Amino acid sequence: MKILKRALSAVVAGSVVFAVLYLGTRWNVPWIVGLLILVVAYPAGIEYVQLMRRLGIPLALPEFMVWIPVLVFSYVLLDGRYAEVALLLAIAYQVLRYLRSTPHHTGFLQAVAGAFGILYVPWLLHYFYLIYLGGRSEMPHVGATHALVVLLMVWGFDSGGYIIGKPFGRHKAFPLVSPNKTWEGIAGGFLFTVIGALVGASFSPVWRQFAYWEGLPHILISSLLVGCAVQLGDVFASKLKRAAGVKDSGTFLPGHGGALDRIDGLLFALPVFYFYYHYVLKFF
Repeated sequence: MKILKRALSAVVAGSVVFAVLYLGTRWNVPWIVGLLILVVAYPAGIEYVQLMRRLGIPLALPEFMVWIPVLVFSYVLLDGRYAEVALLLAIAYQVLRYLRSTPHHTGFLQAVAGAFGILYVPWLLHYFYLIYLGGRSEMPHVGATHALVVLLMVWGFDSGGYIIGKPFGRHKAFPLVSPNKTWEGIAGGFLFTVIGALVGASFSPVWRQFAYWEGLPHILISSLLVGCAVQLGDVFASKLKRAAGVKDSGTFLPGHGGALDRIDGLLFALPVFYFYYHYVLKFF
């Protein structure tokens, strides 16, 4: 029953994401992708604040959450022209907000947690929009394929870890932080990351030409890098939840836990994918 619930939630969520990417390119409305990011970032931000409170670091929820739409739409509506200014203002506000808090130890932790939360959730998620914009003007809809490839790589790693690790996992990878993670599952995750990249590449002639010919070595390299990033993001989130004494960050999707549970690996994978394909390969 739990597996069926997880599968149904994954299908529904995946369908929504694919529909948004299609509509954004079909009707040339990139801001709809920004709305998708906001829908995910908002509950993830709430869950982050709740985790901090469990750690004894009380953050002012409204004064943290107000910066998430500001940061998201500084990229979407203004083409990123003032996005870094918005980011600096958000971080500065989090520091100034708790400057007078006492005891000073608590105030310092609040300022650090507030600034880190801004970077952890909305700032890392904005790379999804940059990846989407990388080829949005190219035909046939290469920007949407960029976004689809990185999503399928991340989902592939998670799926491979479960499919291979559940029946064949014997050697614990991080027993103190994530007892269910095994080296066999991680190996399966890397394999399915490559498969996810190749499946995503099949949606665009540009990606097909790249992935199945001269770019295949880069698919393998980027799959390794993205897989490592996904695993790091997952372990970091597990450490955070264990410190807070909870199993899941929330109840965003039935059978899947909270929003942070769903995007913990994606958050770390997005900048890795973007920097490799944008700065190293100049692919977009």
